[in-house]
Amino acid sequence: MPNLDQPAMRAAFAAGKTGFHVTSTSDLNKVTQMVAGKFALKTHTFPDVVSPNGRLPAGGNVVLILSKDKAKRDAAWEVVKFWTGPKGAAIMAETTGYMPPNKVANEVYLKDFYVKNPNNYTAVSQLALLTKWYAFPGDNGLKITDVIKDHLNSIVSGARAKEPDAVLTDMAADVQKLLPKTTGTAR
Repeated sequence: MPNLDQPAMRAAFAAGKTGFHVTSTSDLNKVTQMVAGKFALKTHTFPDVVSPNGRLPAGGNVVLILSKDKAKRDAAWEVVKFWTGPKGAAIMAETTGYMPPNKVANEVYLKDFYVKNPNNYTAVSQLALLTKWYAFPGDNGLKITDVIKDHLNSIVSGARAKEPDAVLTDMAADVQKLLPKTTGTAR
């Protein structure tokens, strides 16, 4: 099977050329539109976590207001409050598929929407499992994530003629090089 990038993967799935598509909830409405009734689209919860206390990392977004002008900052703050509040979060959830960052949005504004759009409720049904998103420490945090992704991709795509255990060893060494050096004494 070819190793496809995200847009090509999405298109192959919507054309019925692949059986399942693992992606962000932010892709849900786009995929739903692309499938356009060609087949029944069904979302599913993240596979069962291994331990009874297992959790799923929650991603997220951030808003920054960068203006020296107080009037612009105040206006921007009003916009931020709307989009993160119940009504704005509900609009975002309906138009993207993202899980709203607001409990009232789910329980009040989106209650009927989820009945009519059960695929959009799948992520919300796992709220109790969410925990903090892990980030690697130091200035290379994002680069470390890319290094891990690239090594894993080399196994899946068959791009490297190494066994997975050897790729894991290489990956660990590459990640170690990128982690900040700690000072202090070992315990």
